[in-house]
Amino acid sequence: MAPQSRDPTHLRQYFEYLAGSTLFMHALKTRSDLDVNLLAFGDDPGLAKDASHLKLLATKNPGLVPESLKGALSEYSLQCHRKRNVACSEKRTIAKALGLHATPLTAQSLAATGIIKVVIRDRSDDTSFKRGTLLVDRGNEDLVDSGNTALSVPVDESWYVIEPDESIIFIDSNGLVSLAVLRGRCSQRPDLLTYVNDVIDEAVNDRKGVRPTHGGELIQFGWNAGPRHAHVFGLVNNLTNKRLSMTARQQKDSRALGILALSWNLLVASLPAEVSTSCIEAIEGAGLPSMTIKGDSSDSGYTLDLPNGPLCFSTAERAPSEGYMSQNYESPIHTDQLYAPYAMNWVTLHSIVDPDQCQLHGDRSSGGNYVDVSLRVVVKCATDTVMSMQPKFKHGTTLAREGVCRQGTAINFSRHIKKAFDEAIAIEGDVKAMVTQLAEEKK
Repeated sequence: MAPQSRDPTHLRQYFEYLAGSTLFMHALKTRSDLDVNLLAFGDDPGLAKDASHLKLLATKNPGLVPESLKGALSEYSLQCHRKRNVACSEKRTIAKALGLHATPLTAQSLAATGIIKVVIRDRSDDTSFKRGTLLVDRGNEDLVDSGNTALSVPVDESWYVIEPDESIIFIDSNGLVSLAVLRGRCSQRPDLLTYVNDVIDEAVNDRKGVRPTHGGELIQFGWNAGPRHAHVFGLVNNLTNKRLSMTARQQKDSRALGILALSWNLLVASLPAEVSTSCIEAIEGAGLPSMTIKGDSSDSGYTLDLPNGPLCFSTAERAPSEGYMSQNYESPIHTDQLYAPYAMNWVTLHSIVDPDQCQLHGDRSSGGNYVDVSLRVVVKCATDTVMSMQPKFKHGTTLAREGVCRQGTAINFSRHIKKAFDEAIAIEGDVKAMVTQLAEEKK
């Protein structure tokens, strides 16, 4: 057993041991994290649990601390304080650049800025567009295999095509938002887009996707309803390498959790208040827990593991229970059943990576565009686009050409996941206890 920290003799010996430890003093000099191994007292656990505890012990017992250790600790604390100040400043800069603390504006208030157009447009009751039909941009019909049925869009001049640099909100004749498309919300921080895209690319390569009959990759994250045959509420477990260590798995999960939390906060702050408010009300009514990961049952806070150092938004709101990361995802005409009136997504990348393979000539386009079929609208895909849509109406994406890379995140509110949650709560009774149990990391 390690000696108790209140024994002056043992404390002096402990401080002298640390002062004589080349590894420990080097860690102080290089501002490294002081883990339990560095703080150990020989083969025994250290008298200090962490850096803050060590500083407290040294401050309360200055006469027992060697001068070399006292000076190194003082400099270490000063540099840590400066590092925290830099991190706080960087977080404020990000929040301001993305408008994360701004009160969401209504559609009409957004229109008043002069940057965003508002169009009144009602949905069509045309039933000729069948579910399962492929969508293709006009000029790209060569992408449709023989024997497949496809709808070329825009169908005629009554359709609206949203250009890549156009921000627009569609409302119906009753004043309800049908579709919102806003461009360039992260334009002041391209480094964040790069980071988000790196995490998405990692997830696509590390995790098993959903909707295998659709093109590209769609990676689910957060809470789900388990496999179709089981229908059990729990956390997504889709890492393909089951031999990953607990630490490696949590690092990957933490990065995914972080970019989806960032996405959610950006979407809520950017999209019309009518959209954000109605979704938040639906979330509160449904009672589902916020997104989390194994080993972390907290309901707030996330970290962005940026190249210049991690930024921890410890009190920030996490994403709702269900999120997705996608790469080159394509879907035919379909509908989704949600418990909220909207779904939201953030297109983080649209890039022609191989012009020769893409072969854009004549009236061809890169494809991969979102189509709201009943609204008769085609949304040209572009990097840094936030959107809200109503998936209960027919929608899909057009076939894309080779040599194009598209990525993004999405927040969804699937009814089947809520149903699995309701069934679990009917058995367990206590939401917090159930979430804590499901999120507990089994070593």
